[in-house]
Amino acid sequence: MSITLRLIIGGIVFALIAGAFGTFSLYNQSHALSLAMGIHDDAVVPLDRLTVAQSRVERLRDRLEMSFASRESGQRPVLSDQEKTLFTQGIQDIKSELVDVFDSELSEKAIFVISGLRYPLSRLSASEGNLSQHAVLTQLGELLGSLSEASQIVRNDLQTYRNSADAQIKGSMWLSLIGLGSIILALLAFAYFMARAVAGPLRYVTSVARTVATPQHSDPIVPRGPKEIATMLVAIAQMQSRCASLAETMSHRTTALSGQLAEQQDQLSAALNNMTQALCMLDGDKKLLVCNEVFKYYFGEHALGTSARVFLRDPRLTSPLPRNETSVILMETERGEIMEVKRRGMTGRGLLITFEDITERQKIAEKLEHVAGHDGLTDLPNRHSFAADVDELLARRRDDFVLLVLDIRNFKSINDTFGHPIGDALLVQSGERLMREVGPKATVARLGGDEFGVVAPGIRLPEVAEEFAQSIVAAFAEPFDIEGRRINAGLSVGLVHVRPSEIEAGTNADILLQNCDLALYQAKEAPRSGFRMFQPAMRERLRDRREMELDLKVALENDQLELFYQPFVDAGRNTVSGFEALLRWRHPVKGMISPAVFVPLAEETGLIEQIGTWCLQTACRQAAEWPSGMTISVNLSPVQFRSPTLLSDIDSALAQSGIEPKRLQIEVTESLFLDESDNILAILQAFRKRGLTISMDDFGTGYSSLGYLSRFPFDKIKIDQSFVRDLSRPENIAIVRSVISLSRALKMNVMAEGIETHEQMQILYDEGCREMQGYFFSKPRPGAELAQMTAEIGQRWSTDLKLTRSAQREAA
Repeated sequence: MSITLRLIIGGIVFALIAGAFGTFSLYNQSHALSLAMGIHDDAVVPLDRLTVAQSRVERLRDRLEMSFASRESGQRPVLSDQEKTLFTQGIQDIKSELVDVFDSELSEKAIFVISGLRYPLSRLSASEGNLSQHAVLTQLGELLGSLSEASQIVRNDLQTYRNSADAQIKGSMWLSLIGLGSIILALLAFAYFMARAVAGPLRYVTSVARTVATPQHSDPIVPRGPKEIATMLVAIAQMQSRCASLAETMSHRTTALSGQLAEQQDQLSAALNNMTQALCMLDGDKKLLVCNEVFKYYFGEHALGTSARVFLRDPRLTSPLPRNETSVILMETERGEIMEVKRRGMTGRGLLITFEDITERQKIAEKLEHVAGHDGLTDLPNRHSFAADVDELLARRRDDFVLLVLDIRNFKSINDTFGHPIGDALLVQSGERLMREVGPKATVARLGGDEFGVVAPGIRLPEVAEEFAQSIVAAFAEPFDIEGRRINAGLSVGLVHVRPSEIEAGTNADILLQNCDLALYQAKEAPRSGFRMFQPAMRERLRDRREMELDLKVALENDQLELFYQPFVDAGRNTVSGFEALLRWRHPVKGMISPAVFVPLAEETGLIEQIGTWCLQTACRQAAEWPSGMTISVNLSPVQFRSPTLLSDIDSALAQSGIEPKRLQIEVTESLFLDESDNILAILQAFRKRGLTISMDDFGTGYSSLGYLSRFPFDKIKIDQSFVRDLSRPENIAIVRSVISLSRALKMNVMAEGIETHEQMQILYDEGCREMQGYFFSKPRPGAELAQMTAEIGQRWSTDLKLTRSAQREAA
């Protein structure tokens, strides 16, 4: 019989036994419940009603006695109407309490006594209180006695019922315990039976399973026991047969794998010995397990099992590592090779260590590091490396030092004149001369372009710092000899004397270099070589400059910029031929600010493009309201010529205003051609194609004016006011006469600016100049006053503007 069938039969048997026991228990519980309900309905309820009725009789008697006692003497001994009502209502309440008692199933004695109460209660109820006081009290006393007797009888019956119920419940409980014990005994018997039927075969199965795969088990396996265990033994017998077959197969494969393992070991040895890295493996006791030929080359021949201390002297190499954790160490061998050592932790505190010779790589890295920190041309430290040295001096906070930034004066001109090779050679020799002059304790760096930096520690007094700077400036007074040329290259120097113990928190190299630049900026404004020491007021000026930059942006947004106009006067026709638009800034706090102050700032910050576009649009829009013969002249900054939108901005201004292109005159200065002259000439040609008038302002003050005139035919030349201001000097007259003659030869118009007196106007007119501009005619005025200005000038031609024309000039 199978284990499953046995368990099913046992389960059915125990289910039947449990069902019978449950039915018996249910019967006992139902019987006990019936007893409890009988006690409640036939004893507890009647007793409770009798007790309540007895209590009502007592209260009724007490109230009547109190009522009788309160009467005055001599009154009739019969009940009053109120007492009758009280008596009648009380008898009715007593009867209602006894209704359920009369219907209860009580003992015969109790029924007899309680039935005897019906008649007196009915008689008293029927009397409706028409009784004497004595009769009422007597009848209530007899009624109270009868109720007390009945209550005692019912109470005795209740005790009898309780005793009977206790006996029956105790009997049922004993029967339940006997049934439960029988079930437990049957369960233990079944368990013993199942253990005897299954445990033995299972122990046999366990014994067979432990030895089936070992060579010692050769006895055949006999199926026995329940069906499931017998089936399991058959499967184990099949497994025994397969294990024997598998053991034979594994024996053959082990032999084959041994040969393969030997071959792979030879291959591994070949691979290890052909590695470019040295390799060794150490066990948990730091003894040699494996090494290759490269390792033997660097560390010598050592037998396996040799302690690592013999060939690895650095204790860092043999320090333990957790399993699979790695570390990298640089070491130098006794022969000077630089090794990158990579270590990896292994099981059992072992180590796998590789050694790679990175001597050449390290040299390259050091060279790259040198290149990264040094200038490629002069081999001096670069700005980054120099700033790091300054920051290090600040961090040590020990030595006072002086920091200098040096700029070679006119270097761009030297570069343009002699070529970049000469300029580069000048930079190299300048670095060498600086190093010779400052001595070995100071550091010289090339910060970029023609700018050098010097930091010299140990200079404690400001006077000594100034002497140090002066000595460097003096060293550059001697010309440089480059490829047979003697080249003069002076220096402008900005310096800061630094006391680390006194500087503010957060000061670093960038801030100090910025301070040097501020001082250098002032030094470069001087006409000759020299130095300036940084003063806090310089930074305040920088702060003011930044504040003005912000204000200028606000001015653009809030329309604080406006255009003033100064007239062009045609002395030959006694008329105003046009106006030059001049930018003005009306600051809400500082008042009117000169263009000489804010235009250079706008050029440096890039705001000049936006300002220039605004000037073009505004000037053209206002010129559209003038007579068609008048021109409008607008100055363009060299910075605007770098804008990719310059031509489109001019096209937009012309299109929006509707004026003819020939009425728009573009004024440029000779400084425009200092950089990218070919690109500038291409833009000017684009202006010419659009029909614009192009004028060269401040002619004669640059370096290559005649050269530019030959490359681009300007429409007009403006004689600079520096020549007009003092025409009493013969050389100025000669220059003016030459410019006028040149313009005639090149078929260009000529205009003189800066005229402030009638004498200047007369001289220029006599020399042949007809178009003029200056304060003598009018100062620049807002656009709203142009009509008034034109009228005033027209009225002056017969007075202070009247010219004396000689017969000879008229004839000519």
